Amino acid sequence: MTTLLLHTCCGPCLLGVWEDVENRFEITSLFYNPNIQPEEEYQKRLANFRITAKRKDQKEIELNYNQDEYDKAVLGLENKVPARCLKCYELRLGKTAQEAKKGGFDLFSTTLLISPYQQHDRLKELGENIAAEIGVDFYYVDWRPYFKIGQKIARETGLYRQKYCGCNWSKKETMKP
Repeated sequence: MTTLLLHTCCGPCLLGVWEDVENRFEITSLFYNPNIQPEEEYQKRLANFRITAKRKDQKEIELNYNQDEYDKAVLGLENKVPARCLKCYELRLGKTAQEAKKGGFDLFSTTLLISPYQQHDRLKELGENIAAEIGVDFYYVDWRPYFKIGQKIARETGLYRQKYCGCNWSKKETMKP
């Protein structure tokens, strides 16, 4: 069976994507999200990731939380959307591709492709460019039709559903009146 390393941003998004991929791949979920701030928020999302991965009986990889990696990647772009977001995508997809190559996976992808709030076309473009650079294929799917399904399952099972993408700047932007 084809192996897929799936970068996972959070439990609810994993639930939605899982609806589409569970019988087609041998999946390992990767939790690498140094963008999530503050650390308490990171811990909530990590706990949800673990609950969801366990519920789906799937393999998981957790990389250490290192906010400095994110801060260096977006330095000078803090108030510049979409540039800040693109650097964040690049950081997380790049690390996922590296881990996929190191682990011998056939493909890599990201649950960010489920979100109607992300820059979908840019994610696809970055994934394909990183795939060519690293040497592992990027699996692209427009999973946005599964977004509401994942949110519904998360709500029904009491999973935490965050209100912002992850970084402090996205939190401030989301909380604006």
